[in-house]
Amino acid sequence: MGSIRRRLLLASLLVLAMFLGATAVALDRAYRQSADSALRARLKTDIYALLSVAELRRDRLELPADLPESRLEVPGSGRYAQVSAADGTLLWRSPSATGLNLPLVQPLAPGRESWARVQVDGEALLAYSYGVGWEVQGGPARRFTFSVAARLDELEAEIGQFETTLMLWLGGAAALLLLTQMLILRWGLRPLQRVAQDLQRIERGECDALTGRYPDELVPLTDGLNALLRHERAQLLRQRNALADLAHSIKTPLAVLRNAAADAPAAQRRLLTDAVDGIDASLAYQARRAAASGRSTFSATVPVAQVAGRIMAGLDKVYADKGVAAELDDPQQGQFAGDEGDLYELLGCLLDNAYKWCERRVLLGVQPGAGQTPARGLELIVEDDGPGVPPPLREAVLERGARADRRVTGQGIGLAVVRDIAVAYGGRVEIDDSPRLGGARVTVHLPGR
Repeated sequence: MGSIRRRLLLASLLVLAMFLGATAVALDRAYRQSADSALRARLKTDIYALLSVAELRRDRLELPADLPESRLEVPGSGRYAQVSAADGTLLWRSPSATGLNLPLVQPLAPGRESWARVQVDGEALLAYSYGVGWEVQGGPARRFTFSVAARLDELEAEIGQFETTLMLWLGGAAALLLLTQMLILRWGLRPLQRVAQDLQRIERGECDALTGRYPDELVPLTDGLNALLRHERAQLLRQRNALADLAHSIKTPLAVLRNAAADAPAAQRRLLTDAVDGIDASLAYQARRAAASGRSTFSATVPVAQVAGRIMAGLDKVYADKGVAAELDDPQQGQFAGDEGDLYELLGCLLDNAYKWCERRVLLGVQPGAGQTPARGLELIVEDDGPGVPPPLREAVLERGARADRRVTGQGIGLAVVRDIAVAYGGRVEIDDSPRLGGARVTVHLPGR
């Protein structure tokens, strides 16, 4: 689903784009209407200015050369004016309209006005006409139509400049708002980041609970996680204590049965001894299997070399008569992401099996698992120079009670426990031939967190 920050930023960006887009459209429309109204107001003002300087002399309408709107005096200035009689006859045209074929305006009654958009020599014009009734002393009123036109490209250029300025300001406002939103999100999500950092500290074993001060909204989450951690540790402790109590309580009855078997008649002695050994092996296997806690997200990593060194030192004493030369190859100082007891059980079974079957040499290799991610896991590789495990028996020796050679003492539960621990961590066990030592090679693949 992606990160919360990315989702909130995307939602904010969409809302911001919609809001600013609607704002831009509204402002553009408002400015267009305002600019159009302003142009119409200017044209009306030009009409009134022309009326103020116009004079009717001897039944002839005259306008001065010095017009109130200077643009009407400049040819091609984009502002044009004309006056027509009641029958549509053109009476006067502004100097700015020289050479232009302005369309004749239909005569208007006094006090009437009209607006029109016209095309003159490829130019779009907005024309305003106003009907005037001029009273003449001793005669009927004379009727005239005053018309003023303005080029629309000036209006469009003005609107275009406004739109450019508007886009620049809205773009700057959008960038500023987005940056502000990012800062707000970073500040608002900081408590979640602090929870994640505290969980990482718990994973590294630096602390055993979430002890920081968190916002009220996160208190139920942190309290629930702390309760889960306490429950997990208490459950694991109760389980191991129960197994220890069971193992302790069963020792005495088994010892009594074993002594009874030794005193039994020869015909029954073998049967009783096998039964007692079977019970002992089954209890040992189930105890080891249940004691494997499996992967725990909130457990510290354990250095493999440290545990392997202790186990090898102990096995060197147990198998001192064989003079085993054991080596540890751990160039990257591998870390086991799990319970230290599980690692002891895992390496103990692997190395004890290798010491038991080897001739002289045992090699423990530790290397990162396959993959490209940082949490790609761990591989434990134990090799020996013994007889190896034939391919048909490689799967069978991973089962409880199975042994490749009955002449070697043991209960046949070591590799079965190794497989159960690996499976508890989501991994697997492979057995093949050792290319370096010639015996068996047991590889335990453990995925990362």
